[in-house]
Amino acid sequence: MAPKKKQDESSQNLRKVIIDELSTRESGTKRDVPVMTRFDNELVSMLDILVKLDIFKSRSEAIASIVEKTLFVQRDKFELLKAQITKLEKIQDTAKDIASDVLKG
Repeated sequence: MAPKKKQDESSQNLRKVIIDELSTRESGTKRDVPVMTRFDNELVSMLDILVKLDIFKSRSEAIASIVEKTLFVQRDKFELLKAQITKLEKIQDTAKDIASDVLKG
């Protein structure tokens, strides 16, 4: 096998292992909401290394995969947070109604 072909296969195998390790959702899940962010040069350099090694196809794919792994493993805690936020919003709505009544006299 030619060195370049062997290197490509090695990169693809490594990419598959890493993507599988980071994956928390079914393959084919569409990422359709763009999110803009800024990073310092050191972090961008790290992302570029992962892209140059063909572990990820792009910076965007690397960031999305890493964020998914970080947040989705805590999904149950986020569900608890979501429930608490819903309760807070109801309390805020009630407080606004009371404040409105007070200000109307």
